[in-house]
Amino acid sequence: MFETDQLLPEDLPRNRAGRRALNDYSVDIQFLLAGVLTANGMPCDVIEVGDTADYTKWNVTLDASLSDRHLPDHFCKLHQLHPIHHRSLNLALTVGLVPLEVISPKIIADGTWVQVIDVFWSVLLAHFELRQGISCGLHIHISTVTGSYSMNQLRAMAKAIIVWEPATKRCTPPSRHDRFQLYCKSNVAHGVPVAEDLNRGLAYAFDKIDDYTRDDIIGYICPEKHMAWNLLPSRTDGHGSIEFRRPPGVVTAKKAKHWIAFAMAFVDMAIQFDPSALAPQIANNLAGLYPAYHPDFRQQFLACARQLGVYAILDARLSQTDEPWSLHITEGTLKWYKSLHDFDPNYKLGPNASPSLLSAFIE
Repeated sequence: MFETDQLLPEDLPRNRAGRRALNDYSVDIQFLLAGVLTANGMPCDVIEVGDTADYTKWNVTLDASLSDRHLPDHFCKLHQLHPIHHRSLNLALTVGLVPLEVISPKIIADGTWVQVIDVFWSVLLAHFELRQGISCGLHIHISTVTGSYSMNQLRAMAKAIIVWEPATKRCTPPSRHDRFQLYCKSNVAHGVPVAEDLNRGLAYAFDKIDDYTRDDIIGYICPEKHMAWNLLPSRTDGHGSIEFRRPPGVVTAKKAKHWIAFAMAFVDMAIQFDPSALAPQIANNLAGLYPAYHPDFRQQFLACARQLGVYAILDARLSQTDEPWSLHITEGTLKWYKSLHDFDPNYKLGPNASPSLLSAFIE
């Protein structure tokens, strides 16, 4: 979510402006953001929703999956200090926060990628106010230098996703878990083909993965894109990457780098360590896959992080939590919001939450 104080007051739509004015304002912010990035050495295009991005440069677009209930808010520091600021300009409340998606160019994972991320965030934070909404997510695409994963690498990745699903889930904050999100569902959740086969044991599922073709493997653990690990881009007709969709939206370079390093280390671990060896261990656990203890995960994961040179970039707390007091919740069902609130009362509805949530939930 982006807001800027660079537009002149007369360019901002009034708080009672119609949808067309709000849309025009959102478009203005897109071009403003693209211009700021370009002026700071990061060429950036504005693209329409659904258009293919040019991955040689940065791209910015509106994102329909993000909540637009922040549009009536204004994050203006001057207004917070001096409410008369807007009244003197005949502006009761100006529009501020716009749901945008920023798409990076392809970044080589050498010694320079950290600097690229740091520069991007320093420019972004110098010109815009950001808000972390519960509908926001950081999606990370990882591909090999060859452009696509070999069959052996893809099989290893599929097995690792299955085996270490409970461990990777515990590393992400509660707001990104299945019962609260539709856009980063577990790859072993009910309805995913592999989930039913896991009742017959990991070895059974692994045998299928070993026998399947590339596209069959992907359909087996990733039938659609809104999964924690989206493998669809690695199909025979795809561009070759694997997408990690479970990280939350971030508003700092530190958090962005943590999740990028996390995805890099996991993919490297999946390819280096054969999770097939864990099949007997988990098969002996009568409670099934999820309660199984994974003492090897942290050790192997951090070993790979050290080999890749990203160990120091990872947050010392591998299991991340939300910051509920700063997480803006405006949409969702009463059931999942109540679950979050019961888990931690610091999860609060935003002032622009949907009427159904505001009217149904009583603190």
